[in-house]
Amino acid sequence: MPGLASDITSALSTLCRGCEGIEAVLMMVTDGNRFSRALTDLQQLALDQHIPIAIVGGLAAIRYGYPAATQDIDIAVCKDQLGKLIQWAPRYGMVVAWESKSGWHTLTHGDVEINVVPEGGRARDSSPTEIPGPPQMGVDSGLDYASIESWVELKISSGRQKDRAHVVEVLKKSDEATIDMIHDHLTNVHVQYELTFSQLLGEAIEERQQEKDRR
Repeated sequence: MPGLASDITSALSTLCRGCEGIEAVLMMVTDGNRFSRALTDLQQLALDQHIPIAIVGGLAAIRYGYPAATQDIDIAVCKDQLGKLIQWAPRYGMVVAWESKSGWHTLTHGDVEINVVPEGGRARDSSPTEIPGPPQMGVDSGLDYASIESWVELKISSGRQKDRAHVVEVLKKSDEATIDMIHDHLTNVHVQYELTFSQLLGEAIEERQQEKDRR
């Protein structure tokens, strides 16, 4: 069954490539890792040009305890720095693959896609709040991960089932102090986010107990 063998090979290749993100975040692998190379150049760009950049999306999920296999890098950028980012990115090994009028730019670094999440945008049209900038996510300079509470805010605001699942997985591994911090943050952002968070926390607690019972 050559067709099936080809599909399996393709799936394994995609999985292995996705796992490079896990290596880059958790194991600090640099040699030969495409994500690490991209993050290194993003860091240099952020420092040289004074553009604070917050890592969000799948890599942040890995940072906060869920080993998500991801194929790209999502970064949040201040709205007044978007033009500067596009201007300087090519000098740091990146290609501007798509320049959006609304700021949702796409860069590439080799075969790694870098998706720009603009301050002031909305994760979806029906999102009740705008996306905060890196300083509001705890990143005042350089390249760093958005705070866990800001990451959860963005995940919930997207409304996607995949993002909700990522939040549940991270909450399963979070301690009470972290959970309280996230809850307090979302309470001050929007009541809809607080309600969704409470629902996801309930799912996390239930799944964690089920996994414990099966051991």
